[in-house]
Amino acid sequence: PRPRDSPWSSPRDNNFRRRDNDRSSRGRSESSNTPTGSRPINLQALEGAGFVHLYGLSSVLNALHANRRDLTTVQERTVEEEEDTKTTEPPKPQAQFRPYLFVQERKATTRRGQKATDAQRVLALAEERNVPIAEVDKGILNTLSGNRPHQGFVLRCGKLIFESLSRIPLPGTSTATMDTAPSLWLVLDEVVDPQNLGALLRSAYFLGQKKIGILVCSKNSAPPTPVVSAASAGALELMTIYSTSNLPRTLNSAKA
Repeated sequence: PRPRDSPWSSPRDNNFRRRDNDRSSRGRSESSNTPTGSRPINLQALEGAGFVHLYGLSSVLNALHANRRDLTTVQERTVEEEEDTKTTEPPKPQAQFRPYLFVQERKATTRRGQKATDAQRVLALAEERNVPIAEVDKGILNTLSGNRPHQGFVLRCGKLIFESLSRIPLPGTSTATMDTAPSLWLVLDEVVDPQNLGALLRSAYFLGQKKIGILVCSKNSAPPTPVVSAASAGALELMTIYSTSNLPRTLNSAKA
């Protein structure tokens, strides 16, 4: 490969580098800077307050339909955070510490078929759940989704957590967290890649929906993040994932 500043670099190579640098600069500016007079999107503070950003039609639709995530909590900014913004203007929706559905402006006119139907269902469910809706440009959605494919929808909401399970219940019995225990369990150990975990959940839901129990080890599993939700095509929002701190002991207890 040619050195970065090689005298043999062609103009075409230099053009590619300039375009890559321009993309990197735009990405940094979208995530950390905003136009003068508006508040920045402090993603780190939002995540610290317990908010996540689901992206993609399937994840957003299923999250609103299942209604398992926190869609109501509104948090006030601290005095220090207000002073850090250095502006007296009210925060725009993307900078507010509350659940919000962000929709790409003018995107609806380009949807057809099932996507158009799902988009209408998302909007209807958001109104039913009293989740405010804001139309924003694509750059805001790119920032909130980490430049991942959002299909024109991002939902700010509360996190999901794994349900603790110390013993696998007998098939057909009921517990405090499940109406009827499944007869088949998918036990996952050391699945730390969110894409892989999402793909496994998608397949499990397709094959058995809620008839297959999912158990992971809390010490070495990917957490139920928006990336997992997107990779599962929204199946994460419809399934209860159980976790245990000692997977061998939990499996051995199931033999008794």
